[in-house]
Amino acid sequence: MKLKTLGIVALAALSTLSFTVKSASAATFSKGWSYGIDSFTDGSGGSGYEIKGIAIKQTGSSVYVALTGGTPLAGVNDSRSLGGTIGWGDLFFNFSGKDFKTASNEGSLMGIRFSPTSDSKLSAGVYTGAKATSVATVNSGYSSLESYYNSGFDRANTQGDDIATKAAAYNYFGKGSILNVIGSGTKVGNINMLTGSQLAGAGLDFGQFSANAPQTIGFSFDRSLLQKGNFLANIFLECGNDGVAIAGKNLAQSVPEASPVLGLGAVALCFGVTQLRKRSTKQVIA
Repeated sequence: MKLKTLGIVALAALSTLSFTVKSASAATFSKGWSYGIDSFTDGSGGSGYEIKGIAIKQTGSSVYVALTGGTPLAGVNDSRSLGGTIGWGDLFFNFSGKDFKTASNEGSLMGIRFSPTSDSKLSAGVYTGAKATSVATVNSGYSSLESYYNSGFDRANTQGDDIATKAAAYNYFGKGSILNVIGSGTKVGNINMLTGSQLAGAGLDFGQFSANAPQTIGFSFDRSLLQKGNFLANIFLECGNDGVAIAGKNLAQSVPEASPVLGLGAVALCFGVTQLRKRSTKQVIA
């Protein structure tokens, strides 16, 4: 009876730990990757401006990011836009727990420029203390997020399934300018661009969510550059015609000490095994 009770306590403790870690991220987790899936029909301007998903994987030393959609890494040719192309904006991580505009104004964002045609004036790499700015209007895009929604894109998951409604998007981004590239920040590291075969080898599979697209773009960077804690990461195209976000958590990079909950489960299991051995010994002696 005691052993059974201890086993139940241990199982409950371990289950609590599992739930705590899992619930830190709203994204869908599969084979080491966290996925944020976007609406497949919210790319204003056609398939070349359609984002279908984002995925993030964390290993002991690296963070992997993958994006899938219709926009090539080099962008879509457009003579009306700045630089002659409309491509991907920059990726932002927000660990502040505040809305995006507040975090940007405070310079507390982490930004990553990876696209060679990004209209950010900074070089490719990882930036901390970042502030965001908008290049949407100079890329034949929307003057505001409200303008985007009012153009017929008030539907589910227009910013991915972690910002699933227009109200949630307004609450996080605001109704004003679409801040989509790094305006300023301090460069702290570089990125490594990844091929499709490298991403597949790392277990990436957008197909399991029917999110296959003509273009899949990926890169990695040193995990030590990523702040610990809960985050919301997001990206918009330079024109603001589509965007996607994903919620997640960066855990300690080294093997953590056992938590009190895990410790309780381990102690209960060990104690139970000890009691079982004692009981078996007594039966043999008898």
